[in-house]
Amino acid sequence: MRKGILNILTFLAGALLLPYLFLWQGGRPGHEFSLRTVLLLLLGGLGGISVRFWLLQRWRSKEREANLALVVRIMRRLHLLLAERMSRDELLDSICRILVGEGHYFSAWLAVINRDGALIGCAEAGLGEKFFPMRQGMENGVFPVCAKKAMSGHGLVFSDQTSRCSGCIFARDETDRICLTVRLSYHDQVHGLLSVSTPALREHDFEEQRLLGEIARDVGQALYLLELEAQRATTESRFQELVENSLAGILLIQDNAIIYRNPEQKRIFGPLPAHFRPDVFTGVHADDLEKVKDAYGRVSRGETASVDLDFRFYPQPEIDGVLVMKWVFCRASRIDYQGRETLLVNMIDITRNKELEQILQVQDKMSSLGRVAAGIAHEIRNPLSGINIYLDTLAMIYKRGGDLEEVSEIITQAQAASGKIESVIRRVIDFSKPGQPRLMLADVNQPVENALSLCAIALAREGVGLERELATVLPRCRIDANLIEQVMLNLLTNALEASRHAEVKRISVRTALAQEAVVIRVGDSGPGISKGLRDKVFEPFYTTKSDGTGIGLSLCRRIINDHHGTLTVAESVWGGAEFVIALKIESEQKE
Repeated sequence: MRKGILNILTFLAGALLLPYLFLWQGGRPGHEFSLRTVLLLLLGGLGGISVRFWLLQRWRSKEREANLALVVRIMRRLHLLLAERMSRDELLDSICRILVGEGHYFSAWLAVINRDGALIGCAEAGLGEKFFPMRQGMENGVFPVCAKKAMSGHGLVFSDQTSRCSGCIFARDETDRICLTVRLSYHDQVHGLLSVSTPALREHDFEEQRLLGEIARDVGQALYLLELEAQRATTESRFQELVENSLAGILLIQDNAIIYRNPEQKRIFGPLPAHFRPDVFTGVHADDLEKVKDAYGRVSRGETASVDLDFRFYPQPEIDGVLVMKWVFCRASRIDYQGRETLLVNMIDITRNKELEQILQVQDKMSSLGRVAAGIAHEIRNPLSGINIYLDTLAMIYKRGGDLEEVSEIITQAQAASGKIESVIRRVIDFSKPGQPRLMLADVNQPVENALSLCAIALAREGVGLERELATVLPRCRIDANLIEQVMLNLLTNALEASRHAEVKRISVRTALAQEAVVIRVGDSGPGISKGLRDKVFEPFYTTKSDGTGIGLSLCRRIINDHHGTLTVAESVWGGAEFVIALKIESEQKE
C-alpha cells in the first residue's frame, strides 16, 4: 500500500515538472495543453518513477552491503566466542547477546533439544518477559509454528511474517518484522533452533539468510562438541569412579616412572619413596626376583603384549619394624595412554588365598600322612603278629628241648613274615621317593606293546578278550619307556582283575593323538568306579580289593606326573573303568 502511494506521487511530480520545464525553456508559459503536452506529462511521470527506483535501489544496495558487513562482523565475533571454553547456558546467552547487541536484529532466541525432541536449554535477547510464555510452552512440548516448520522442512532457513503467523505471541507487536528461524544441526542430528527478528524489508534477502544458515551450522557444531564433551566428562567420571573403587590395584608406568596409583594399589604396596623406580624391584622376594624381572623386561621391550604372574614381596616401609610378606597376582600390559606407551599393571592381593591354600596343603598332607600311617600299620600288623607268635613258639620249643627241624620250619615262617614287612616298606619308599625318570624321545606304542606281550598269557588263561587299537603314526613323546611300561602293566593287571568275574570279559587298549597330546586308554568291562571315588582311587593305600595295598595307582599317577602328563579315570564303553593317560608332544629339537 505504502509503495503504491509513493509510486503515484512520484509519477504526478514528474508529469507536472517536465512539461513546465519544457514550456519555460520555450518562452511560452501560457500555451494551452496539446497532445505533445500530454506526452511530455507521461514521459515526466515515467522519468520520475525511474529516478525514484534508481535512488531506492542504490539506497537498498548500500543498506544491504552494510547489513551483510554487520552479519559478517557478527559471524566473526561468534567464531571467537565458539572457540572459548564455557558451559552450554553461557554459550547460548552470549550468542543471543551478540546477535541483538550489534543492532542488526531486534530480538533473538535459542532453543536446544535432545534426541527425543524435548527442550533441555534456551536463551533470549531483546524479548524479556515476553519470552516467558513461549519458554513454558516449549518446556511442555509445544513449539511455535515457525519452529515446527523449520524442524520439519527440507530447507535450512524458514522465514515468515509474524503478522501472518497464527498463534505467535509476538504477532501483535511485530507487524513490520519477520522471523528467520534456523535449524541447528550437525552430523545429521538436530540440536535445536535459532530464531531472529528482523525488518520485513529483508524478507527476500537470501544472502543474509544464507549467512544466518552458516551461523546456525557453526552453533550446531558447537552444541555437538559440547554434547561430546559432556559425554566424555561423564564417561571419564564414571571410569575414574570405577578405577578409584576397584578391588584390583591399578598402576600406570611411563619411562620407568609411576604416574598413577589407585587407592587399592596404595593399600597393597603402601607408601613408596619419592624416587621409587619400578625396574629396581625393591621388596620383591628373592625367590621370585628373576621371574618378575623377566616378565617386566618382556613386556617393556614389546616381546609380549601382556604377561600374568604371581609373586611375593615385602611392602615398604616395614609394619611396626617387622617385614610382612604379601602375595599378589599381577597382569602387566602395554597400552597407549595420552599418546605415549604406558605399562598398565593390575594386581590383586592374594595373600589370604595363599595362606588358606597353605593351610589346606598342610591339612591334606597330614591327612595323607595319617592314611599312609594307618595303611602301613595295617600292612605290617599281621606279619608282625605272626613273627611274635613264631618267637613265642621258639621259646616254648627251646624250653622243652624240641628238635632242630621244627625250629627251622618256624624260622622259615618268621622270615616269610619279615619279608612281607620289608616288601611293604620298600613299596612305601618307592612311592615317597620314586626314581627320576630318564626322559628320551620315543614312540609311546613301544612300551604299550611290551606290556601287552607280558600280559598276553594271563589274559588268555582268564578268557579275557582284548580290543587293541594303536595309532599307526604318533608323534614322539619325551618318556621313560620302562616306567611307562610299569604303569601299563599295573593298569592292565587291574583291568584283568576287574573283568575276571564280569559276564562279558573284555579289555580295550587304545592310543591316539588328541589336542597336542598322545592319549593312552585302558578300559575294562568290570563293575567300574563311581564318580565320587574316581579321585580317591589315586590316594595312597586306598583300595577296593581285599588283597590290595592301595599303592599301585598312586605310584602310577606319580610317574605320569613326573612325565608332565595326566592320569584320570572315566567310564568305559561297557560301563567299567577306563584309565586315560595324556602325554604332551615334544619336538625333535628338544632332544
